Amino acid sequence: MMVTILLATSCQMKTKTGPFDAVAAKAEVTKTLDSLDAALKSKDAKAFLSFYTEDGLYCGTDPMELWDKSDFSKEITNMMADTAKFSDMTVTERKILFDKSGTSVNVLRQFATKWSNPIEVRSTMHLVKEENAWRINFSSLALVPENKDLPKLAAAVK
Repeated sequence: MMVTILLATSCQMKTKTGPFDAVAAKAEVTKTLDSLDAALKSKDAKAFLSFYTEDGLYCGTDPMELWDKSDFSKEITNMMADTAKFSDMTVTERKILFDKSGTSVNVLRQFATKWSNPIEVRSTMHLVKEENAWRINFSSLALVPENKDLPKLAAAVK
């Protein structure tokens, strides 16, 4: 019996996966982000939404904006109908951080835009490799004022 188990386990094909190539993976994610931005700027909701998984969580800047894919799709479609939104988005900061296996990545992007000026917006996303492509399964937008401006903002909303 022991010989049979030993033969069965030693004769199985071993699948070798190469080491994680961080440079190539970063290039893939950067290309995905650039394509996402192009879809946003061209107001192509269908292309934009194709980068998001069906089972994700998508958060806007308002505390009540917590969407599944269906609700997020409706919001994005309505938002893209407004030609002023995101047409002037300029990314000022981008950080890409992979997990050790290279199968998921956290992305932080900060950008300036007309609708939030002078406060920047921070986009935080989690992407997973799905069907040989990077897809977003979590995203959150937040306004990120400078700390020195927090007392003025707090006073303004009282």
